Amino acid sequence: MVRRAHNYERESEAFYDRLADHFDDSFDGFLASFFKKFILKQLEYPQNSRLLDVGCANGRLLEMLNHKQALEGTGLDISSNMVKIARIKHPDHKFIQGNAQSLPFEDASYDVITCSASFHHFPDPDRFLEEARRVLASGGKLVIAEIHLPVITRLYNWRLNRFSTEGDVKVYTSRELRQKFEKQGWQLLRKKIFFQIQYYEITPKAKEE
Repeated sequence: MVRRAHNYERESEAFYDRLADHFDDSFDGFLASFFKKFILKQLEYPQNSRLLDVGCANGRLLEMLNHKQALEGTGLDISSNMVKIARIKHPDHKFIQGNAQSLPFEDASYDVITCSASFHHFPDPDRFLEEARRVLASGGKLVIAEIHLPVITRLYNWRLNRFSTEGDVKVYTSRELRQKFEKQGWQLLRKKIFFQIQYYEITPKAKEE
């Protein structure tokens, strides 16, 4: 397959900057809402957990989770416009513009990291997994909710490469994600697939003595 040249991060930033002020009413926002609702239903965490949402958009997931159970929320997004709106909509949480592959946070600073329909935007997902491990506290977990298209994955990825200008890099099969987690030293805590959503809770494997 001939690959088209992309600057994925620039494409993501430009696209979501344009979408920011009407994200909830957009088609992308509509699709993203299903992933947020699924995470809300599935995820359990202790009271007042330190939670980082990577690819937070306008901060809606943090607010939904906070209503379920109180947390200390931080959101990170590549779009500065999304971050500005998130700060206005949800002033009780902290929002930062930044790169998922170079998380601007100290080591062991979060108990839970969520990544809702964002993993397929990362040009270097292995680097993100390394960074997530670094900023997770001992016993912490990473939650990834991603697109699940088991029959048409290759065709869909071809279409993304040829035509997408939204910073979409690759949609992964369930097998590819499990292999990636294993290779990067993560242990699977929980997996659930529901129609077009695949959901994972993973934690860093204990280092061998």
